[in-house]
This record gives sequence, structure tokens and C-alpha cells, in this order.
Amino acid sequence: MNPLQILQIMFPILFLSALGYLYARLRGAEPQVVSDMIIYLSIPALFFNSFYKQKLIISELPLIFITIALVMAATLITILLLRKIFHWPVGIYLPSIFMNSAFVGFPVVLLAYGELGLSRAVAYDFFNGLFIFTLGVYIISRRRDRFDLFKMPFLYAALLGLGLNLLNIYLPLSLQKSIQMLGGTTIPLALLMLGFRLGATPIRSFTYPLLASFFRMGLGIAVACFLVWALKVEASLAKVLIVMSALPSAFMNLVLAEKYKTDVDLVASSIAVCTLLSVIVLPLLLWILK
Repeated sequence: MNPLQILQIMFPILFLSALGYLYARLRGAEPQVVSDMIIYLSIPALFFNSFYKQKLIISELPLIFITIALVMAATLITILLLRKIFHWPVGIYLPSIFMNSAFVGFPVVLLAYGELGLSRAVAYDFFNGLFIFTLGVYIISRRRDRFDLFKMPFLYAALLGLGLNLLNIYLPLSLQKSIQMLGGTTIPLALLMLGFRLGATPIRSFTYPLLASFFRMGLGIAVACFLVWALKVEASLAKVLIVMSALPSAFMNLVLAEKYKTDVDLVASSIAVCTLLSVIVLPLLLWILK
């Protein structure tokens, strides 16, 4: 994949975020309503649709889970130790740990590694979602909501979609299209919300966003490369695991920060900076892995 293809993938992200930014600057906006719509409506539809349609390789799931778990654990422990020394705000955790495995990961992996790569990316995204709504909520809520995962409809939607997939049960086409349309609103809503936040509060410092970007992409690449080397992972799967571990910060980090009113500006600015840097990092990584 060449840099132009990556830029084509990233352009809608930058464009929609810019629209949200302009809207907030000109009209003002309240992103809390948008975050609730994403969490309780569009994300469940997106996960259901992904697991209902995509064929998964069950035998690869344990290795995919181990990879994402170790990448996140290494990042979490590193930040935990450094935060005690430098007294960083709690908001640095989410953009450093949780990656944009769907909105950026799916199109990048599909273009680079085809349908087989995409099926692996879908599995990676599911585990990422589980961690965001358990560990992520636990961190950003300041340990208030330990079991918030079970209040989130995305989990049940994903399991339902997977169950129907494995049992070869087909839904009426009109219902499939309705769910697909609802899930399709997730990306533009999240991008507009990111723009809203940046428009309401411009980036004033690049220190934390750059740190979060280094932990998210740099440490993610290092841990994934070591793991696939140590476990002698088959080449095509190894490439997908490395790319997925190197993705920029997830937009859902901002949704959770808005929900729990914790370091929202820091999370938003970190996502923005990390996403912009990924335009350089991802093409270089794909070129190295080819």
C-alpha cells in the first residue's frame, strides 16, 4: 500500500473532523447527546453487523487475544510506573492504550491484506471493544464502574451477531439493511464529535498528545513485533497483528471521556495528534512489512 492509498483512507477522517470543528466554532455544540447515541445505538449495530457478516477463524482467536492483551498490558504498566514519577493526568491512559481498530484498522487491513486479513481485524476489534468497555471504563470513571461492560448493549449485539453467524441463521434483508445503516452512522458521529471537542477547546499543549501517540503506536509496534517473533506466528497473521497494534487512538476514548467528564480535552487532543501522525507511521510500517 502506497502513501496515497493511506491518505485516501485518512481523508474522510480528517474531513469529517474538520466539519465538526467548524460547526463547534460557528454554532457551538453539546457532544454528550452524540456520545450516548454512539454507545447505546450505533456501536451495537456496528458490532452486530461485523460479527453477523464476517467469517472468523476460530482457531486464531486465542493468539489474537493474547496479542492485544499483552500490547495493552505493556502500555498500561509503563504508564502506571511513569505516572507515579511525573504525575500525569489520568486521561493519558485511554488514548495510549486503546487503538482505532475499526474505523482505521478495517480499511487499512482490507486494502493491504484482503478479506482474510479483514476477518482477523474484526476479531481483534472485538477484543479491543471488550477491553475499552471494561478496563477503559474502570480507568476513566476513576474506578466507579467496574461492571459497566454488562450495561453496554454492544456486547450482547456482538454475541448475537456471532451466534447467528455460526448457526447460519439469516435475517430478512430489510432488517439487515436497517442495522447496517444504523451501524454506519458510528464513524461519522464519532468524527464529528472529535471535531466538536477540538473546536470548543483547541489544543494548547502537545506534550501529552505526543506522549500518548508514542505509547499507542511506538510501543504497540514494539510489543507486537516481539510477540510474533517469540511465538513464530505465521507471516500473514503476524503482519495483521503488527498493523492492528500500531493503529492510532480510538475515537471511542473520547466518547467515554465525555460520558464520565474526565480529561476530555486531553483525550480529544491526543486522538487528533495521534491520528495525524498515523498518516506517516502506517505507510512506513506497511512498506517495512511488505
